[in-house]
Amino acid sequence: MQKTAEAARPSDDEQGDERGALWRELAVLVSPDAGLTEVVLMAHASPADYLRDHRGSADDRGLDDEDDSASSALPWFALIDWLVENDLAHELDWNDSAAELAWGLSRMAPVLASGADLQSVDDADVHLTFGILRANALLAPAGLQLLVFDIDADSYPVVVVDAAHAPRIVELAAVLGHRVDQITAASAHRAGGRDYGDGIEL
Repeated sequence: MQKTAEAARPSDDEQGDERGALWRELAVLVSPDAGLTEVVLMAHASPADYLRDHRGSADDRGLDDEDDSASSALPWFALIDWLVENDLAHELDWNDSAAELAWGLSRMAPVLASGADLQSVDDADVHLTFGILRANALLAPAGLQLLVFDIDADSYPVVVVDAAHAPRIVELAAVLGHRVDQITAASAHRAGGRDYGDGIEL
């Protein structure tokens, strides 16, 4: 039986750690799997232990235990890397198209379980942001939504979450010093690129 984070009560130490409580809440909202909560709280409370146990992924992100700014970002990257590894997110380049998005979605477990038909998302001529808009419309009946997690790079992870949790996820990320975007029609048009129609949006 899958262990869920809701069933794990915070320890006395965590109850006295406000940021730790916020990281716990964020992890639980993103995924009920206790594995995510455990790795995020390890990165928050014991960065040296996290870096020892996840040296490969930390090196890929350029994270160093002697860099205070990197250490403060560890829980964020721990969360994202766990989501990617467990098929709840897919990291895309800023100039990828809706076709790359469709490929990534086809490997996300919740998307597959939803039964949503996302074939119409797959278009190599359409800008990624418009692909996210279309995918969200198709995933909405299943109660799912795609969010974009910012990692201050030329790539960004697209994460599938329970749509009801999306506003609080965005809020918690901001409180913790990070950014999560909900793609809207307005933001897609600001990003520019080709929509599924005939024109080029600038």
